[in-house]
Amino acid sequence: MNPRANVRPRSPAMGDRMRQSDGKHFGQRLREARVAAGLSQSELEDISGIPKARLSRYENGHVEPSIQTLARLSRALNVSEASLLGDQRAILEDFFQILYDRGVRITSSDQGARIANAVADLLEALGVKIDSVEAEETTSFAPASDEQEHSFAPQILG
Repeated sequence: MNPRANVRPRSPAMGDRMRQSDGKHFGQRLREARVAAGLSQSELEDISGIPKARLSRYENGHVEPSIQTLARLSRALNVSEASLLGDQRAILEDFFQILYDRGVRITSSDQGARIANAVADLLEALGVKIDSVEAEETTSFAPASDEQEHSFAPQILG
């Protein structure tokens, strides 16, 4: 087996695909995920089976991973492939994971639509206006108190 089978040299076109709207390159997001997991490159090597030298090349932007290697990295770091790629789906994954962690189960499209509308109504009531891509990048939210968070759930879920 070719040891370079899972390594793709960085090309300008590939670099554009791996650099998303957050302005970060895959390697930067990989390093952030590794550090957030509290792992050194050596520890990630042990968990993923990907040599430390190759991890370094990914993090420094010298090469891009194959799809198979991306999957191995996401499993080893317990993050989604979308988050490593900077894909906007990662935001939705995080949103739904928080709901799931708090015991909210969305069991139908109708319930999902009601929750989405309730979130939009809540943002409108709070005076938070998000109507463009630029607003998404500049809007920040102050966390609600536990009492505020829990008071909306029965109304939304019905």
